[in-house]
Amino acid sequence: MSKTRIWSLPLQLFAFVACLAPQATMAAAPPKAQKSSQVKHVAPVANSLDPEITAAIASAPSESQWPNSNYARLLDIGNITVKSDGTIIAKYRITYKLFNERARDLAEVNLPYNSSYQDIHVLSARTIRKDGSVVDVKKDDIRVSSPYHDYLMYDDAQGVGFSMPAIEDDCIIDYTWEEITRPLLMPGQFWTYWGFSGLEPVGLCRYVLKAPADKKLNFKVYNDDTLKPTVTLSTDGKTKTFTWERTNLKPIDVEPGMPRMSEVGSWMEISSLNSWQDVAHWFWGLQSPQAKATPAIQATVNSLIAGKTTPDEKARAIYDWVANRTRYVGLEFGLSAFKPHAATEVHDKRYGDCKDKANLLITMLGLAGIKAKPVLLHADERRPASDGLPTLNAFNHCIAVADVAGKEVWLDATAETCAYGDIPYSDRGVQGLVVGDGKGEFKTIPSYQPQENGVDVVSKVTLQADGSAEADYEVTMRGESGQSLRATVRSLTPDQRKEMMSKMAQRFANGGTLKTYSLPDGIDKTGPFVFKMTTTAPTFAESADDLLIVPIGIAGNAPQVTPYTQDKRTWPIVEEDASRTHTETTLILPAGYSIGKLPADVNLSNALQVYQRNMTKASDGKSVSIISDMVIRPGRIPAADFDKVKDYYNVLVKSANQKLVVKKA
Repeated sequence: MSKTRIWSLPLQLFAFVACLAPQATMAAAPPKAQKSSQVKHVAPVANSLDPEITAAIASAPSESQWPNSNYARLLDIGNITVKSDGTIIAKYRITYKLFNERARDLAEVNLPYNSSYQDIHVLSARTIRKDGSVVDVKKDDIRVSSPYHDYLMYDDAQGVGFSMPAIEDDCIIDYTWEEITRPLLMPGQFWTYWGFSGLEPVGLCRYVLKAPADKKLNFKVYNDDTLKPTVTLSTDGKTKTFTWERTNLKPIDVEPGMPRMSEVGSWMEISSLNSWQDVAHWFWGLQSPQAKATPAIQATVNSLIAGKTTPDEKARAIYDWVANRTRYVGLEFGLSAFKPHAATEVHDKRYGDCKDKANLLITMLGLAGIKAKPVLLHADERRPASDGLPTLNAFNHCIAVADVAGKEVWLDATAETCAYGDIPYSDRGVQGLVVGDGKGEFKTIPSYQPQENGVDVVSKVTLQADGSAEADYEVTMRGESGQSLRATVRSLTPDQRKEMMSKMAQRFANGGTLKTYSLPDGIDKTGPFVFKMTTTAPTFAESADDLLIVPIGIAGNAPQVTPYTQDKRTWPIVEEDASRTHTETTLILPAGYSIGKLPADVNLSNALQVYQRNMTKASDGKSVSIISDMVIRPGRIPAADFDKVKDYYNVLVKSANQKLVVKKA
């Protein structure tokens, strides 16, 4: 589960920058439909219901039973047969009851597959209306398409799609398909992932695996110690059948700051692989032959490193070229096969997915005398991959790590807005499998230190006697926030950037108007992202006779609402990343005005946060300085200590909502 920043207004504000930015109005071209002999369309079926779905419908919950769920998963069944030659024949069935219109996106079905080694046969698809009538998906309504049809290197990434008909509240959608996987990846090997619980109520979730009796299989169940398979042997002794089943599962409680779904949901993985070295050796055999240089690549490298004298300078130039001059095709690792395309092909076509860009980067660095290796990882997953079974499901991304003059440098060539030497937030703290010379080694990509990730806001507010003010802001964004805003700004026209800054001025200065601003175009990736603006606000302070009431939270130096409002807590409160938000505000008083006693300093802490704020008056009494620091530390607080967390936030919010009283002399 991705983490939501809820502890600091500046970071919270910049998380919404993309929403503030004007949106492009040009619509993307729809994928081109294709016909494929590899896909069998839905055959007409009789409007009769089999006993399993009949029983599921009879016991299906109503929306009133689960008011916070939009649908129920009535049936989720997988029947998988592993043949002796490694061919896998899998039959899947999904049945949902849609409670309301918020669940209707489930009626748009897309089944992705890789046509180079997989076939899909849609066996049936139908909607069962509230009155019991059955409406089948028509044969002509099945479509086969590739979202990457414009990229010839990835047209094997395809999907079978169809729209469920006659959708209404409390209807049921039910579809079944068969997926055949030929043994081309790792012949004779098998691996899979299967989830049981979810955010929705579950009626029946079953996974059945049939495999040769002599085939070695390992399985591991997470977060459910009672889930064990039943095992049966065929009468001829040649086949073993494993069955895992769960019924009547409640939805997983969703809470702010909760652990990831991989820590709280019931799921399992199965693998026939002996060790992670099997994976490393296999991928090395795919990647290393594709990392061959050509005269064209050598010429590009020569031009990039010309005049560069240090390994860092050369590595930076090569990284920036691959990241910015080679378009990223956003396929997850493995969706378009696992073998990287040849470096020369990616270099010449100027586009690639993660493994292709990493492979080209490794090739080009090698020509500059810098050794680099591919790294397989699951982006944004902090659970150590080495704790799980060796499978390819453990990875959805590929980057590189280089030895630059004895220094380990992590490089994600898909991150166009990430500077050399930095690494995207989604890669931070993730354990990756570094592959080299046919072997693999797990390493954890360094997490951010507080000083590397966060926001600094320096502001000067000149208050007028009528409560209006002019404010100057300088905002320095480091790490995740800097990468995010840099990416947003790069995609905007000058007029759109101005519009974005105007909206930001309103947020900063309580309905303020943008007067001037300085905003980089996002092209330069060196260092933090820094912008400045001057705003005017007609009602910065509240005027009452000879008093001005000024909000202390001038630059968002603390959250003004608590994220924890529920009475009880199910899960521990988790923070995975470190950051620091620092604000320095100088409030200049109007002529003839003074300020009395200042609010007390604030010093708060818990296992995850430290917050400090202090205020001082200038010796001449003409201004007030407000300085605050919020430092976030990785860790977790048990649910039993939830009341302490609520108390912490109550004090924090109270201090953030304090006011300064400025009085006319």
